[in-house]
Amino acid sequence: MDQRKPKITADHFYKFFQCPHWIWFDIYEDAKRGKKVPPLLDIIYKGKIPNSEKVMMEHKKFEIIKPELFRDLDEAFMATLDLMRQGKNIYHGVLMYEDWVGMPDLLEARPGKSELGDWYYVAYDAQSSLDLRDESKFQLIFYSLILEKLQGVRPEQGYMIDPRGNEGSFMVNDFLEQFNLTLSQIEKILDGEKPAPFLKRTCKRTPWYSLCLSETEGCNDVSLIFKLSQADQRRLYEIGIRTVEEMAKADVDDLQSKLEDWPFDKLVRYSNQAKVLVSKEPIYLRKTRLPIVKNEVYFDIESDPLKGLDYLLGFVVKNTEKPDEVPKYQYCFAKDKSEEGAMWKKFLDFLADLDDFVIYHYAYYEKEVFNRLAAKYGAPQALVDKFKENTIDLHEAVVDSVVMPLYFYGLKDIAGYIGYKWDDPEAGGAESVVWFNDWTDSQDPEILKKILRYNEDDVRATQLIKEWLVDQGPRKIKEKLEE
Repeated sequence: MDQRKPKITADHFYKFFQCPHWIWFDIYEDAKRGKKVPPLLDIIYKGKIPNSEKVMMEHKKFEIIKPELFRDLDEAFMATLDLMRQGKNIYHGVLMYEDWVGMPDLLEARPGKSELGDWYYVAYDAQSSLDLRDESKFQLIFYSLILEKLQGVRPEQGYMIDPRGNEGSFMVNDFLEQFNLTLSQIEKILDGEKPAPFLKRTCKRTPWYSLCLSETEGCNDVSLIFKLSQADQRRLYEIGIRTVEEMAKADVDDLQSKLEDWPFDKLVRYSNQAKVLVSKEPIYLRKTRLPIVKNEVYFDIESDPLKGLDYLLGFVVKNTEKPDEVPKYQYCFAKDKSEEGAMWKKFLDFLADLDDFVIYHYAYYEKEVFNRLAAKYGAPQALVDKFKENTIDLHEAVVDSVVMPLYFYGLKDIAGYIGYKWDDPEAGGAESVVWFNDWTDSQDPEILKKILRYNEDDVRATQLIKEWLVDQGPRKIKEKLEE
């Protein structure tokens, strides 16, 4: 094993926020045990822009470091420094200071005094959206601190730019304390300290998910409890609760006396979640009451963040007056941005014709996309109101009504538990984007069938969850219906 101290890079912050074990496994585990993450999938997970050089050229002027210089980062750094001394904007420059190495998407010169001259540099990250995620902020802070060492001036802000040229920013100093705490944890991992077992949803994005899962299950760690944060895990460790079983057995009132700043309903939720993981049986909190209508619409959307395109609105309409009839899968599709507006109009026409209906979806995304498309292409206010007043989020209904013996409450987790089987069990929304990009390049009808089949599976899984949910109710004396 190479005992040299690894360099700290901006990528370490991304990996840390997905799963702290990712950094540790990369260094100390056999690479053959990790799962390969396709490059396009990695770009999607990171929220990056493919061909960002071409995209950014539409909005910024900059110099490019010669590709051959990247064979030796020291040479690429010296070339970057040379351009910085000339006050040039730089695409994919290399910043180095001691054991820190950063490669921001763009270094932009701004008027102001620094050791370089009458200008100083700020760092940009090119992202598919301007969502200010922790990993994005901390990567930009990392670049800003290296810039401070190189130019004698710390940039006040970190910047993001999306494919349309829109920019967002934040104040570096506002997050510096959190950054330093995270940096300290990363340094400990790089020095060989293995993080405590912890399972989170984004572990699934890493090459090491199966190892993370087996290790966390192996010690029955309390982090297996749905929505339990790393900060919560540390607090529970401090009072002697390290496993799911210990949490299940703990008296909630006793826990409240030791964790006075925690809301009581949070403790009850964690306690119930621990109990169902031990018993492997759900707890039904209350009967789910949903409106009785003639038409039940089950709705799911596929989007490509790389292209800024919502390309597939899929749905089935169940006529409740014909309960034995299997509803037909329908969809509105856009092969590219030029067809997105027509796709939206087709969906609005469908919505206009609906009566005595409810639209069911799973999680917030469908409402978010509806609002985005309405803002982009317009929609009669009556139809906007019609959609918003007749949509129900089944994820909220599940969380409100039942405690599931699961680590996660995603569509595939819940529907899979109650028996739905996807045509491609490994597929997810990100994989669908990869297929869509493959289809865009090849126009292969078999790939398009795969995309549509995946969306249909999501739609029918949503239907199954609704039908299962309304059939459930408290089964034990202690599980009382709320009036």
